[in-house]
Amino acid sequence: MKNMENREFISVIEQRRSIRSFENRPVEKEILDKLKELTLRAPSGGNMVMYSIVEVNDRQKKECLAKICDNQIMIEKAPIVWVYLADMQKWVNYFMESGCKEKSGIDVRRPGIGDFHLAMQDTVIAAQTTVLAAEALGLGSCYIGDIIENYEQLQALLDLPPLAAPACCLIMGYPKRPTSPMQRRPPKESIFMENSYAEPHLEELEKMYKDQEDFLREHKTLPYDNNGTIADYYYNRKYTSAFMKEMNRSTEVFLKRWVEGN
Repeated sequence: MKNMENREFISVIEQRRSIRSFENRPVEKEILDKLKELTLRAPSGGNMVMYSIVEVNDRQKKECLAKICDNQIMIEKAPIVWVYLADMQKWVNYFMESGCKEKSGIDVRRPGIGDFHLAMQDTVIAAQTTVLAAEALGLGSCYIGDIIENYEQLQALLDLPPLAAPACCLIMGYPKRPTSPMQRRPPKESIFMENSYAEPHLEELEKMYKDQEDFLREHKTLPYDNNGTIADYYYNRKYTSAFMKEMNRSTEVFLKRWVEGN
């Protein structure tokens, strides 16, 4: 029985795909409650659970969030919208309001970049746990990377304090039948390295991404009349894009606010 259960879980991982279109029906309360319970089983540094999740179900807020995230209407149409926050605000408040400084004789410090990094790890691990739990519960999900754009607008929309920073966003619901093929991944030997970092260069990189490039070429989505490479594809579409420039600007703002507190 245990082997069967493991096989079923492996299948959940193998079949997972991003779903951007959902059936027009709500997710039952018992399914939503179970999704929350399973999310909280995610590993966490020191079991501090340095994240919070804002469930956005107000219609107007969902519309605003869709606009903030590059006008993606699928956000406002999704039955479940969760914004994941790396959150040290609750712990700093707890430390200060419970008298930790007075009892220990140690001054309260401002959380730094290390705290930010660790809280981000907790948060993203929790989000990926949600993704797998959702898949096991019959729900589809999709990450919204644009949540780290337009920080000032997001901060105002969700009343974010300095030490609660956006990490990622998930939209979820019962999936409509997928119409696009499963995306390819690079071969495992191109990703896993033994004992030290082995910096790849052109020849290795072409081998690493050949399968994905062939997939894009087959579907006629490469640039330069489908004669470009996968490097051209991501260089033009992602790396040099206006939204990536905004992501970098926005991230600098909320990281500075985290460190400086203003």
